[in-house]
Amino acid sequence: MPRSNVTAIIPAAPIIRRNDAQDFQTLVCKGESLIDRVIRRTTLVGNVFKASDLDAAWFWDEDEDFLPSPNILPALQDLGIPHDEEDVEFVEINQNIAIRIGNQEYPPTGGRYHNAYIAAGPRSTIIAQRNFSPRLLAAPGQKIPQLHRWSDVVWLAWTILAGKNDKGQLRYIIRENITTKLTRRIMEYIKRARPDTNFLPWPGQLYDLASDEGKALLASPHGVGIAYLVADHSDVLGSKKYPVVCIFTAPTKDEGREEKNDYYMIWELRDPTEMDEMELDRLKTCRDMI
Repeated sequence: MPRSNVTAIIPAAPIIRRNDAQDFQTLVCKGESLIDRVIRRTTLVGNVFKASDLDAAWFWDEDEDFLPSPNILPALQDLGIPHDEEDVEFVEINQNIAIRIGNQEYPPTGGRYHNAYIAAGPRSTIIAQRNFSPRLLAAPGQKIPQLHRWSDVVWLAWTILAGKNDKGQLRYIIRENITTKLTRRIMEYIKRARPDTNFLPWPGQLYDLASDEGKALLASPHGVGIAYLVADHSDVLGSKKYPVVCIFTAPTKDEGREEKNDYYMIWELRDPTEMDEMELDRLKTCRDMI
């Protein structure tokens, strides 16, 4: 992603709406804790799952006709990510029927993780499309399988599809058409509170983890899974440990409604050996914070 527009550390945002400002600061604090885990390469969950666990708890269906949304094509092209039909494997992973694991029965949760996987060496990418956690959708008190987190389910799918050569080269994770209210509120807050921020179409605005914006976005519903995935699988990902995030928008017009902007995130897992001097200085700032 473009490296010349990394946002500098700037003073804390003025309070615009009390709830939004409080949520932003809360996420900044949570983001600092996640950065601690990511930089120190300590696991957040500690569970070790295997492909057989995925087969036992989830149901897998592939869509051979999937093509990425036109709204992210400029990003895919600029980043050199292959995206023709033969390059992309789209997989729907669902918990839509009752299952038995050992002696325990689990009713369907409706959980679903629908994502596209592009195994392309140093341009390997996951496009996260429609993701709803079993914990979010299950009825109150309903038991859910131990394998339920986005980071664990998607990582297992990635390792199966990418194979031995590409699984450690995952570089980009794209979050499409973000509708989750908390994530959108935080992005809107950043846009209102930072006069120099304007989320435009690709290449948008880039944030690293030394900024409050980067910390808050890492702790948001569309960032925390990235932190878990990176921290829990450093044995495979190796030195690609430092996520940066680009936010951009694309206009869309629903039938009968005014045109609006959809939000997109691209998380890049950067290798310190590829960073320029300014980025390394800011990475050191992150380290000094913890």
